[in-house]
Amino acid sequence: MEYVVLGLLMLRNQTLYEINKAFEQGIALFYSASYGSLQSALKKLVGQGFVEFEEMVDKGRNKKVYMITEEGKKAFHEWMESEVSTARLEVTALSKLFFLGLVEDVERRKTVVQDVINKVEEVEIGLKQLKDNIRESEVPESHQKVLTYQLATLDYGIQMHGFAKEWFRKFHTELDQREKFKS
Repeated sequence: MEYVVLGLLMLRNQTLYEINKAFEQGIALFYSASYGSLQSALKKLVGQGFVEFEEMVDKGRNKKVYMITEEGKKAFHEWMESEVSTARLEVTALSKLFFLGLVEDVERRKTVVQDVINKVEEVEIGLKQLKDNIRESEVPESHQKVLTYQLATLDYGIQMHGFAKEWFRKFHTELDQREKFKS
């Protein structure tokens, strides 16, 4: 969550209220966060020196306006270009996609997208192997009904990863084409 907050602060300085609204109005499609968790994330980022704030009074109310520091910008860009973890893959992939325009170099953007493709494919292969292993194993009759639905859930995961892989591949190709037209 901290990197998503940093990404929002890369776009402009914001209050906690504005950050919360940004989550509610778009980011919540792929990443949910409570007001309290955003507050905790900001506190952590301030403690790390990635974010600072300025207190001001607006219409008689105290406000803290948060801004990203140079160290925060560096940390954000390092995260954007870091290898995607298979844990929370979808959230991380979509978070990086959401902020991909903040990566200036087209080759670096393409590398971020290719890393997502590789990780999605890795997970998809793992799920297919798991499905094969389950089908080859002996399952007691008393568990057959449960297994039917567990396999359906596994199949859903396989198909969703297949869709994500193809979607990101197409996006990667389109990214190449967009950049060719700009030259």
